[in-house]
Amino acid sequence: LLSFSMMRWAYQSPIKRIANYHAHDFSSEHWSSSNMSDKKVSSALKFLGENREVLVSWMKSQLAVGLSGQSKFVMMDSTHVINVSENIGINAKGYNPNHDFDKQIRLMYLFAAGLNKPVYYRLINGNITDISSMALCVKEMNVDQVVFIADKGFYSKNNIALMKEQKLHYIIPIHRNNKLIDFAPLQKPNFKEGIKTYFAYQERIIWYYEYENEGQKMVTFLDERLRIKEETDYLLRVKTKPERYKEATFFKKMHGFGTLTIVYDLSETLSAKQLYETYKQRNEIEVLFDSYKNFLDADKTYMQDRYVLEGWLMANFIAMMAYYKLFARLKNAE
Repeated sequence: LLSFSMMRWAYQSPIKRIANYHAHDFSSEHWSSSNMSDKKVSSALKFLGENREVLVSWMKSQLAVGLSGQSKFVMMDSTHVINVSENIGINAKGYNPNHDFDKQIRLMYLFAAGLNKPVYYRLINGNITDISSMALCVKEMNVDQVVFIADKGFYSKNNIALMKEQKLHYIIPIHRNNKLIDFAPLQKPNFKEGIKTYFAYQERIIWYYEYENEGQKMVTFLDERLRIKEETDYLLRVKTKPERYKEATFFKKMHGFGTLTIVYDLSETLSAKQLYETYKQRNEIEVLFDSYKNFLDADKTYMQDRYVLEGWLMANFIAMMAYYKLFARLKNAE
C-alpha cells in the first residue's frame, strides 16, 4: 500500500504501470524490495477495501493524536469523481459543477486546518445528498468538532432544516439579496458609531454586527476596501454596459457592497473574528480537491470492482498526506 501510494504521489502511476515505476524508484531498495505487479497491487487494494473498519480505526487514531489538547475545527466537503464502469453499482448520474451527465461517485473528505492535512475520506454513492453523507461521516469518525463550510449556493431553508435534524454544525454564507440579512445598521449616516465592533484581518479593518433572524444566528461583515472596489467596478460598468448596469440599481445595492453575511451553528462559541477566519479557511479544502484531481490525476476512475476502488481511494488518501507533508516542509524551509 505504501509503495503504491508513493508511486501515485510521485508519478501518478496507474495500477498497470506500478511494476516499472517501483523497480526504478529508490523505494524498492529503501522499504520494499519485493517485486510489484499489477495483480499484487489489485489484490492488496481489494483486501483493504474489504476491511474498511481497520482503515477507519487508523484514521481515527491519526486524528486523535493530531488534535490532542487542541480546539481545532475539522472542515468537511465532497467532490465528484467520474467513474465509467457499468459494474461497480455505486456510480450514478448526479449534480456536479461541470453540468455533465457522466456517471460519478462522491468523495467526502475531512480536512484539519490546524494540522494542515486531510484526516479522513469516505466513498459515497453518486446520487446521495451531501447532508445525508456528512451525517454518516461524522458518525463513523465519532468527532464532534466537524464543521461544514459551504459556498453561497448551498443555503436554503430546507438544507438548514436538514442540517439541524442531523445535528451537523455549519458556517454558510448567503447571497446579499437574501431577505434574512439586516442592512439597517449600514444605512445610517455614521454607521460606525452605531456598530462600534471591528477587527483586523490581513492588514484590513473588518466591521461587523451580530444578530438573529428567524431563529438563525447571523453575522454581517463589512470590508471597506472591498466595498470601494465593488462600488467603483459597478459604476464603471454603468458607463460601459448601460444595458445591464443601471445607476438606480447601484443606489439600491450600495449598502450591500463589500459585505459578507454568514449563518452558522457551531459546537463551541467563536468570536466574530474567529468565525470570519474559519470561513476564510474554506479555500483550504477547495485546494485539497484541486490537488487531488490535478496533481494525482484522479478526476476519473475506471475501476470495475467496488473494493479495489476503495483501496485505490485509500492509496490516494495517503498520497495526499504525503503531498501536504512535503508542502509543510517547503513552507518551514521558506
